[in-house]
Amino acid sequence: MRELSDIKQIRKRLGITQKQLAKRAGVSQSVIAKVERNQLNLSYEKAKSIFDTLAELEQTSLKKVEDIMTPNITAIPVGSKLLDASKVMHERGYSQLPVLGPRGTVVGSITDKLFTNLILNDVKDWQSKPVDDFMGEPFPVVDKNISMRAVARLLEERDAVLVKDQEEYIGIVTRDNLLTEIE
Repeated sequence: MRELSDIKQIRKRLGITQKQLAKRAGVSQSVIAKVERNQLNLSYEKAKSIFDTLAELEQTSLKKVEDIMTPNITAIPVGSKLLDASKVMHERGYSQLPVLGPRGTVVGSITDKLFTNLILNDVKDWQSKPVDDFMGEPFPVVDKNISMRAVARLLEERDAVLVKDQEEYIGIVTRDNLLTEIE
């Protein structure tokens, strides 16, 4: 059975702040701080809310990226025209695509932000230009066994993460994949 004195250790193991735990549990940050310093006894309802939140976060942290990824990556080959990339993205409802080079290596990425910038900057005839001239950095690549939480951290800065099993790309994860886990 868990005790109030366990809260700090569990929270730290999960890598969340007092403020984050408080917000998720519906209590104030000062309540969490006081409990962790053993300066406050909680009502049953508040203690239950905090422990339920910690249990939910522990469960989420156990999920692997393989459990939430979209399998069967759609990509665009180097040399393709930007118009082709935009059509694929529109038809599939994607906001990004990896760009594949020779032998299936990922050499870059195309995102919906690129098309917004092309239009805003009034780039002429962008549709006929090759993706190679405009592609961004390749998406980060992770092993299929990495935690969903670790991938969420990558997605704070990047548009997508590619998933590998040994040397084979097996899926892609975007923020949309994370949102489906919240529902």
